[in-house]
Amino acid sequence: MRPFFALLIVLCTCVGAPKLAAQHQDITFVAEVSKTKMLQNSTLEFKLTLNNAQGNELTPPKFDNFIVLRGPMRSLGTSIINGVGTSYLSYSWQLQPKRTGKLAIGPASIRASGRTYRTNSKSVDVLEVDDAAAAGTPDDFLRAELTTDTAFVGQQIILNLNLYSTTNIISRNLVQEPSYDGFYAQPRRQYDGRPRSIIENGREYQRRTLLSIALFPTKSGRITITPYRMVLGALRYRGNSSYSRRFTEQIPLNTDTIYVDVSELPQPRPDNFSGGVGEYRMQVQADRDRMTTDDALTLRITVTGEGDIERLETFPPVSEADWNIYDPDIISEEFLDSPTGMLGRKIFEYKVVPKRAGVYNLRPEMHYFDVDSARYVVHAPTNFNITVAAGSGNTTYEIDTTTTEEAKLSLLPVTDLPAGRTYGSSLPGQPLYWGLFLLPLLFAGGLIGWQRYRSHLDNRDPVELARERAARAAKERLKSAKIHLDKVEPRAFYDAIEGSLLGYLRDKFQLPVADLTRRNIREKLTSAGASATLTDRYDQLLQRCEMALYAGQDKADDLAAAYKTATELIADTERQTSGEF
Repeated sequence: MRPFFALLIVLCTCVGAPKLAAQHQDITFVAEVSKTKMLQNSTLEFKLTLNNAQGNELTPPKFDNFIVLRGPMRSLGTSIINGVGTSYLSYSWQLQPKRTGKLAIGPASIRASGRTYRTNSKSVDVLEVDDAAAAGTPDDFLRAELTTDTAFVGQQIILNLNLYSTTNIISRNLVQEPSYDGFYAQPRRQYDGRPRSIIENGREYQRRTLLSIALFPTKSGRITITPYRMVLGALRYRGNSSYSRRFTEQIPLNTDTIYVDVSELPQPRPDNFSGGVGEYRMQVQADRDRMTTDDALTLRITVTGEGDIERLETFPPVSEADWNIYDPDIISEEFLDSPTGMLGRKIFEYKVVPKRAGVYNLRPEMHYFDVDSARYVVHAPTNFNITVAAGSGNTTYEIDTTTTEEAKLSLLPVTDLPAGRTYGSSLPGQPLYWGLFLLPLLFAGGLIGWQRYRSHLDNRDPVELARERAARAAKERLKSAKIHLDKVEPRAFYDAIEGSLLGYLRDKFQLPVADLTRRNIREKLTSAGASATLTDRYDQLLQRCEMALYAGQDKADDLAAAYKTATELIADTERQTSGEF
């Protein structure tokens, strides 16, 4: 009986131990600081998070080098991702350093599921406040930053538009963007847009990346990138000791003009140069390893790299001495976004036919220009054998090799003219003669047509003319919004709608950028004769754009309705404010 109970205990231990170990492996206890470098007059958040457990007996670190302004603040929650549930319990403190230098925050511990968990210690670099240096710095500024300002033609450059701010920004309106002349531009979406604490010229800023563009130079020389222009809405308070009033201040910002020095690729170039610039990887797939001279071998080659994939040209994948190589089909050509930049992918499908029987060792290689080493390199990731047997002469493949031939020019013999005649001596044969002859007729016909057109316009209904002008103005203003609507890009769509409406009102009423507030717009529309209903519709749509851009309410289910509303707003404004409504 005793051996039976012993065996039962061992089995229970073996079955339960892995589950218990797995349970403990899911439990983590980590410490985080909101910044690793700061000024002495600034604050930071220190946070302890216990995941997938309910803890007790928390022992926080001793904050000897900091003043505890607030905390501990406790929070907990759960989340479910792909059907897997997780929970967390966190404690946070708001701290201010007592001195400058490298200050340490010691480890913390907590009891959970019968074990004690500890965090690592954290350190923060605290800098002295330089009031003289900070006095001349702005509260907010905009900067266009490049990964490099020297490049080769076709090399990828990342441009990030970064906002450095110290104020409470509640709205942003990008009113002007460069045309990127001299570049092929691809907008990026997988970039880190989270705010980061940055110390710049003795002052601490929150830096946020607003947009990121992958640029590929298309020509050599110094290329200019003109400034971005943006209007910020900052929350301010005005009042006296008894009351205060909140208002939004419009802050115009712009970046500096920046330059990129672009060089041509060095000479001489390899004979089989693919046109790739950057770093590339190639995958090769063959549809068979045994064939006859009657067959065609299909090679699918996938090239992925960081350069402009559209510049990538076809290249011979095998030796032209042993194989007949036909022009490949381009299966796909696309850009793929990634956190490090844009990746281009191009898929070629080659048909190659052996010239004779034998065993061939194929090693497809690609020549491209590596920007890090500034030299041409060869990439040949794989090699494989293809066994070719003699065929019967009856081909098993069909390849379209037809080409269009241009008609050849031929010179006809010169014939003799009658006596007394020379080439070009006849006046009616001269172009000037016919031009002078037909000019009065053409002028008279054009004048009659213009008069009829003007008469037609004068007789048209003025309300109809006003409606057409309004529709044209609305369509022209909302071009970019229509593009984002068709692509179902909510955030970019609402940004374009807001920019189009504000730009239209700015140009129509000659308003400075700083006066483009919803209150000023309402007053200007009312004074111009617009109805109260129209001003309310403007206010509602602009508020909807702000909620989508700055409150995360950028759903794609009402884009068409917003576009229709914006079109009608511009059209109705044209009619009501021109006295033709």
